[in-house]
Amino acid sequence: MNKRLIYGVILSGLMVPAFAQGLGPLSVEDRVQSSRQAAVASDEALMMLMQQLQQYEQEIASLRGQYEELRFELENMKQAERERYLDLDSRLNALTPASAAAGSAQPEGAGTAPAATSAASPEDERAAYMAARDMLYASKFEDARKAFEKYLADYPQGQFRDFSHFWLGEAWRSIEKPDRAKAMDQFRIVIERFPDSSRVPSAMYRLAVLEAESGKPAEARVTLNRVIQQFPTSSEAGYARTMLEQLK
Repeated sequence: MNKRLIYGVILSGLMVPAFAQGLGPLSVEDRVQSSRQAAVASDEALMMLMQQLQQYEQEIASLRGQYEELRFELENMKQAERERYLDLDSRLNALTPASAAAGSAQPEGAGTAPAATSAASPEDERAAYMAARDMLYASKFEDARKAFEKYLADYPQGQFRDFSHFWLGEAWRSIEKPDRAKAMDQFRIVIERFPDSSRVPSAMYRLAVLEAESGKPAEARVTLNRVIQQFPTSSEAGYARTMLEQLK
């Protein structure tokens, strides 16, 4: 019994080193292979992460551009609503004197046609302007361009000249074959001839956009800085700051 136990211990002592020698090199190789696989997987994961980050940055830039466009369109809509309100107010104010005149006593034999003619003149002008503007709002840019040009020709001293030059610039840049040069000329007219017009900040910003689109970034930056300096609290000043960052 003791001999068998001794033989078993000796045999076990011989087998364990041999078994350890057989597993040792394989376990090291396995560890090296596992490390290489982990490194490759880590590199692939890092590459995928960088690609996703680049894609996210592109999407963010695209969303930022869409946001600026939507904000700009919203400001245009707000301005259009203000114009409608002012137009309605001016209509009411124009009708009040006419009604008072119609209700007053007239000398016998006095005709009413001259009074009607004088009262109709401002209304005709306003109707011509609104018809042109409605064409622009309906995206009938070529028709709007012609209508605004006709308005400016028919009413060289009209009360909507600054707005008409502004919208004419919009029409020139929005027609099927845009003419940036003519659009910029119209925006410059608003800026230079009507410095007190509420359309000056928008005209400046649109001029800067067209200058940038025409390959004149230096001129665009000058115009954008004018917007910020002269109208620091306007919405266009915010757009100008954003655009300046993009032109860097």
